[in-house]
Amino acid sequence: MKLLVVNPNSSVGMTEEIRENVEAYLQSQNGDIPIIDYYTGPKESPPQISDINSSNQSVAACLPELSDASSSHFYDLYDGVLIACFSDHPLVEALSSLAAEDNSSTIVMGLLNSSIAYCSLQVNKAFSILTSNKEWVDILNNSVESKFLTNQSKKYWMGTVSTDLEVLDLHSPENFNTILSIAQKENKDRLGSNLIILGCAGFSALYPKLQEHWRNDKTVRFVEPVTLGIETLIFLYKSM
Repeated sequence: MKLLVVNPNSSVGMTEEIRENVEAYLQSQNGDIPIIDYYTGPKESPPQISDINSSNQSVAACLPELSDASSSHFYDLYDGVLIACFSDHPLVEALSSLAAEDNSSTIVMGLLNSSIAYCSLQVNKAFSILTSNKEWVDILNNSVESKFLTNQSKKYWMGTVSTDLEVLDLHSPENFNTILSIAQKENKDRLGSNLIILGCAGFSALYPKLQEHWRNDKTVRFVEPVTLGIETLIFLYKSM
C-alpha cells in the first residue's frame, strides 16, 4: 500500500513535523506498514492556511502538480491521499471529483471528515475541536454542523475552541503550556469534552506530550487527526 500525505501550505518545516509524528506512530504498530510519501505545497501556496482565501490559494497552487500524470506526486500513483489540513479543504473535493472522473480507485481523505466520523462512532463521548486562530472557529463549526454530524452525534458535538495562535506558532515549546491550559479550561472543563480533536496539523508534534500530560485521566483524551487519517485510509483500502 502506498499513500501520499499532502501538506497544502508551503511550510517545509510543518511537513517534516508531520512526517516525524507519522513515522513514530507507525513504528509502534504491528503488521504491514504502508509506504508513505510527503508533499509540500509549492512557493505559490500560502505559508499557512488561516482562512477560506488561503485555502483556495493552496488549491490553485497544489492541484496542477497533483493532477499531472507526469508528476512524481500524481494522485493516481497512490492507493490513498491524505490532505493534511484540518478543514473542509477544497482540495479534498477537487481530487475526489478528479478520481471519480478518471475512474480511479485512489481514496482521498481529509482530516476534518475522518476525525468527526471517528468521534461520531464513540458511544456517549462528548467531543470538541481545539484549533489555531479565531478565524477558524466559525468556519469549522459551520462545516461540521452542515456536513459531518449524524443525528446521533449532534448531541455530543460541543463546538470549537481557539488557542488564538497562528498555525506556525502551535509547535513552539513556549506555547505548550498555553495550549494545554486552554484545552483544560475550555474543551475539558467548560464544554465537558471526552475527546479533544487537535484541529490543525500544526499540533502534530505536540500530540505525544499533550497525551502524556493526561495519561492518568481516563475521562478525556486527544485525537490526533493525521495518524487517524492514515489509519482510516488503511482501513478503507483493506475493505475494498
